[in-house]
Amino acid sequence: IGNFKNLLRTSFPLLMVALGQTLIILTGGIDLSLGGIVALANVVCVMTMNTESPVGFILPLIAAVVLGLVCGVLVTRGNLAPIIVTIATTAIFDGCALLLMPKPGGSVHKAFSKFLTRGLKGAVPLILFLVILILVRTLTNQTPYGKALRAIGGSENAAYSTGVKVKKVKFIAYCLAGLLCAAAGIFLSAQMNSADATIGKNYAMNAITATVVGGTAMTGAVGDPLGTIAGVFIISIINNMLNLFGVSSFYQFVCQGLILILALSLSAMHKKH
Repeated sequence: IGNFKNLLRTSFPLLMVALGQTLIILTGGIDLSLGGIVALANVVCVMTMNTESPVGFILPLIAAVVLGLVCGVLVTRGNLAPIIVTIATTAIFDGCALLLMPKPGGSVHKAFSKFLTRGLKGAVPLILFLVILILVRTLTNQTPYGKALRAIGGSENAAYSTGVKVKKVKFIAYCLAGLLCAAAGIFLSAQMNSADATIGKNYAMNAITATVVGGTAMTGAVGDPLGTIAGVFIISIINNMLNLFGVSSFYQFVCQGLILILALSLSAMHKKH
């Protein structure tokens, strides 16, 4: 049970980023800047939260939505390829995080940190995770917005011809992904009791791996947030097992790459049949 609680705590940021990535991939896009948003949210949270008051977590939420909004505007209004836009914004977001905090440091409100990571005998991360999962899954599977999201992933032109407001739907997806990354960044602040501008480097790729392993098609339209969660736990459990066996962390990166290749190969084989 203790190991499961630790697994959930360590997986929580990736769970949030992967859910955000799922929203983007369902539209047929991809967002490589999510790790940069996590890093900026982490840095902004620590910089604005003092040891006397926990209200500093509000600003990173706003900042992350604005960053998602920037990506959304460039993709929808600028008609630019999502992968190009998000590669560029990754560099910008990472650079801004390093400008704000060149070296890891800072601290957060102690009671806020304890409540978020270990409150209610360690149940707070689980409660937050379940609430956010239910909201995201309801949005993607049971609302007109979710149907529009999948329609765009299936065929953007066909969705447009049936009256779907393509640009608006995609724009909202990028903003929601930013908001989920803010949750990841804030949780990391509480977990580490500090900030690190380089913390988000692997999150975008790990989120893509988890999303694909969880059954979401890279071409868009097909996928379920529950599958994404399963993908995150598969990756986290494998890493957890490697840690328990004392295997070097370098092999974990190799393992994640092989998992992604395997998942994509299985998806391609399934389509052929």
